Amino acid sequence: MVYKIVLILALLFPLKSVCQQTDDDEIHVLLKNLHYGEDNEEKAHNLLKAVKYYLNKENSTKADIDSAALLNSEAMHISRELDLKNSIAQSMLFDSEITITKGDTVKGNELKNKALSFTKKHNLNKEAGSIYASLGYFAANTGDPNKIKHFINAASSYKQAGDFHNEAEMYCELSILFNSMDKPATSIKYALQAIEIKKKLKDSNLYQEYTILGMDYRVQGNYEDALSYALKAEKTMDNMEINGLWVSLLYDLLGTIYSELNFYDKSVEYYKKAIAVSKESNDTEGVTAITINTARSLYHRGKITEALEVLDSGFKFYHSTDCDVEYPSLYILIYCKLKQYNKAKPYYEQLIKCSNKVSERAHIEQEKMYYAIISYLTQTGQADKTYTYINKLKELAKVHNDLFNLSQLERAHFESDSATGNYLGAIEHLKNQKKLDDSLFNINSTKQFADLQLKYETEKKDKNIKLLTQQSQLQQTKLEHEMVIRYIFIASLAISFIILGLLYSRYCIKRKSNAVLEAKQEEINRKNKKLQNLVEEKEWLLKEIHHRVKNNLQIVISLLNTQSAYLENEDALLAIQNSQHRMHAMSLIHQKLYQTDNLSSINISWYIQELASYLKDSFDDENKIRFELNTQSVELDVAQAVPLGLILNEAISNAIKYAFPQQKGIISITFKETQENTFLLQITDNGIGLPEGFEPTELDSLGMNLMTGLAEQLDGTFNITTNNGVTITITFIKRVADV
Repeated sequence: MVYKIVLILALLFPLKSVCQQTDDDEIHVLLKNLHYGEDNEEKAHNLLKAVKYYLNKENSTKADIDSAALLNSEAMHISRELDLKNSIAQSMLFDSEITITKGDTVKGNELKNKALSFTKKHNLNKEAGSIYASLGYFAANTGDPNKIKHFINAASSYKQAGDFHNEAEMYCELSILFNSMDKPATSIKYALQAIEIKKKLKDSNLYQEYTILGMDYRVQGNYEDALSYALKAEKTMDNMEINGLWVSLLYDLLGTIYSELNFYDKSVEYYKKAIAVSKESNDTEGVTAITINTARSLYHRGKITEALEVLDSGFKFYHSTDCDVEYPSLYILIYCKLKQYNKAKPYYEQLIKCSNKVSERAHIEQEKMYYAIISYLTQTGQADKTYTYINKLKELAKVHNDLFNLSQLERAHFESDSATGNYLGAIEHLKNQKKLDDSLFNINSTKQFADLQLKYETEKKDKNIKLLTQQSQLQQTKLEHEMVIRYIFIASLAISFIILGLLYSRYCIKRKSNAVLEAKQEEINRKNKKLQNLVEEKEWLLKEIHHRVKNNLQIVISLLNTQSAYLENEDALLAIQNSQHRMHAMSLIHQKLYQTDNLSSINISWYIQELASYLKDSFDDENKIRFELNTQSVELDVAQAVPLGLILNEAISNAIKYAFPQQKGIISITFKETQENTFLLQITDNGIGLPEGFEPTELDSLGMNLMTGLAEQLDGTFNITTNNGVTITITFIKRVADV
């Protein structure tokens, strides 16, 4: 689900002078010195600096504004006497801002326009830029549509005055403004203009522009550029030690990008950082928005209970209105996933009322609202009502070529068609989703991350090259010094020709040896580089294979799910369901392998936790089973991890389905090393146990045969016992790869 960061203009466009603030210590010295000396240009300049201080002061009081007015009046008097036109224009601007601060906006704007006329009359371009900027900030806060024109005029005036820094700042403000108006293309244009100017000025303060570009490219579905600029913004902020709103926005943006690329662990990591920064800044609206994003990311990862806990914990920061869609939409998705439709229904009814005002809402809110409505209708047997909302969402997604949402909508269309019996249409939409997923994740993930990694590794290599150059220069100096000593030594022993000949002979032999060694070293380096390239290509191919295998298993699972809709025989449905779980057990392994740098082995502790969580969500609707896991962190290769995962799938599935027909229970899973390279896997339940006289060897069961066969594949032993429940024990020896 897409989340759009909307900047709050009241925070980003303060009604202040565009000039920099003066710190407290400096202003105290300045005010003290103003009482001495004659009236001159320097005194007028210092008076205006003091006025800026009081106007820009945080939590300014009435006394501060009165002080600003008094100092500005004195500055105006001196400036008129000395005919300092630049200072007169600044003083006129400050007079207008003081008037507005006191509450008289009409008169204040009249004074501002009067100041603007004065600057035009005397060709004071820099001061005109300041006045246009002030008009733009005021218009942005009041909703005046002329705000864009004012900022463009400000940029033009600064450019004519040669004040390129402030010209770039105006382009940055325009970029922020168009981003908030949901016009990413125009926003990108102005952000790039600002960056171009600042780079010419060698100004590295680009984190705002990089953050806005990241947001704009994400909206357009260009995840490669979005992530690239977001990472640049993070690097810039780290170097400048920036805190507050922009850091929170950037972390939220990175969390959103990683979430939409299905890197949910990375997504949650950044969302939690964003929440911490927002809480530090007392930004309750930011905490609310990012809490929703965190819960949404956990929801997509399948951690539904944790998502509900996060959402409930952030509710105290939430200030609801009649037609807010953030919390209701996510509550619907979570409660539908938990099959608690009665809890989802009030939120659904609330959104239906709000949908009547859809034309008044930003398209991001429309997306959230429609997705939640579709989910509720599909899962409550009303799939025929979803098509209207799906078509509306497709229109919104096509505006910015949003591949992520188009993929999700094809999935929604598939589910609706399946529920309404349109199976041919369902298969077609499933194919479309697969194409979009390949486009989104194979291009925007594999290539994108490789390119980004290459880029930042190149930067590191450039630094290393610079360091090596410095070392080379030091080495050269050292060699030159040694050469001088050698010449002195040779000169002092000029009469000893025999010794000199021997020394020269040794030198020649050594030089030849070095040349041979250097040639051999170059050959070794060339071969090492070739081998490194082959290893990197192999790793990339292995990742791609695991990715494809995982995708193909998911397609087979979906096809089995579709096939089950055609079947009414319970045994056949059960067989399909069992096959789906077995395929998911294998899919988890391939998913983990292509998402990590370790392409040959998988952490069994992580795998057991993920598989147990998945099977509990699949079977345990009444939440009556609790898992107790005692597992060691052990890496197994794929050849042993796959049969071990299938054994776990069969044992846990059987325990959930048959061990607790009427009561609650506990399933304990133990995985540990009993001795060197010998491991024990034990699955125990405290359920009703096996029937009396049960003999595993005499039972014609696919699951039992599968577990015994897989245990043999592990070169291990399989044992099943019953005593106040059932205990399945597998012992096997870990295979050690040949070095």
